[in-house]
Amino acid sequence: MANFSYDALDNSGESESGYLIADSVEEAKNELKNRKLIPLKVKETKKFFHLPFFNSISLSQLSLFSRQLSTLINSGMPIDQSLDSVALQTGSANFSNVIKQVSSKVKSGFKLSESLSEHPKVFDNLFCSLVKAGETSGELGYILNKTSDFLEGRAKMSQEILGALTYPIILFLVSIGVIGLLMVFVVPGVVSQFSGLNQELPLITKIFIALSNALSSYIFYSFLVLIGFGLVILSRIYGLKKIKRSSDKFFLKIPIIKNFLLDADLSRYTSSLSMLRSGGVSIINALEISAETISNLYLKDQLKKISDKVKEGESITSSLTSIPEIPPMVIHMVDNGEKSGKLEEMLEKVSEYLESRFESSTKIAMNMLEPMVVIFLGLFVALIVLAILLPLVQLNTLSSSL
Repeated sequence: MANFSYDALDNSGESESGYLIADSVEEAKNELKNRKLIPLKVKETKKFFHLPFFNSISLSQLSLFSRQLSTLINSGMPIDQSLDSVALQTGSANFSNVIKQVSSKVKSGFKLSESLSEHPKVFDNLFCSLVKAGETSGELGYILNKTSDFLEGRAKMSQEILGALTYPIILFLVSIGVIGLLMVFVVPGVVSQFSGLNQELPLITKIFIALSNALSSYIFYSFLVLIGFGLVILSRIYGLKKIKRSSDKFFLKIPIIKNFLLDADLSRYTSSLSMLRSGGVSIINALEISAETISNLYLKDQLKKISDKVKEGESITSSLTSIPEIPPMVIHMVDNGEKSGKLEEMLEKVSEYLESRFESSTKIAMNMLEPMVVIFLGLFVALIVLAILLPLVQLNTLSSSL
């Protein structure tokens, strides 16, 4: 699909301009006519610099969209009018255009879930399935409100991770910069003073001289470039997904990192599964859709197999047991839910527990990470000072002995 800019007139003769997404100019004009606009000029816009990050719709925006739409629908306003109202309140021009296109589809007789599914980059399978479940049950407003809570929780988790990591990452980068400057400019100038002396330099001084020479050499940077090219070639041969899958599997074997990854992913998985089942989505579809919320590719592949096993007659509990990475607590809770007939409630409790554990673990880890970065910088600077002072101590000892 391409982006088009347009100039048009509404029913009152007022001019309107903006952007929309369509497959062709004709489709763009038809879209404007569906909005009861008279197209004057429709032109495809060429993007010389495509930055998906700036054009993507955030979880916070989707959460707000769901909340606003839920409020309007619960107040009795028709869906198409609710969408038009939300589009006017949306700060993002890109998102506003998407909502207008969804509204146009609804006005043409399509269901909301069908209209949303036309924009998979904005509304994923999980979102569309929840809306469809709300349409089927007649509780669309309630489902949208629950969806907003779910998206808000995901957005909050992402923001907490980003906020917690920002300071340590900046501190680490500054530390690397300071160490690099010391190694390239300070160490060579000081150590060169000892080059004319006929004495054996300490081992630590020799190591730092070698490191300094390496960082000052073009061979070192050429080597880094070759490594970069090698990684690009490997990604082309094996594919980025295969490499990421292997790295994700490796991370799940590291004890501390494993707990962080599993808590975050399984919290999303169990929460989405609970919501889908509560909305009346079949267990097979719910399992397939929920697996798409997993960020770890290796774990996602394992969880995708569960729906096939359930189709063959296995229980969810026995299917989860075959995945060694799943914590026993999660398996026991799901087992209790299946036996008691309260699977949705148990899944929600599991999600809340894992999210709470993830948040507390993240805070502890980040509180430990900051002093560790400071200690690392301090130790490295201390070693540099030691590498410079040891030859001076040797020189003073030699002078006193003479």
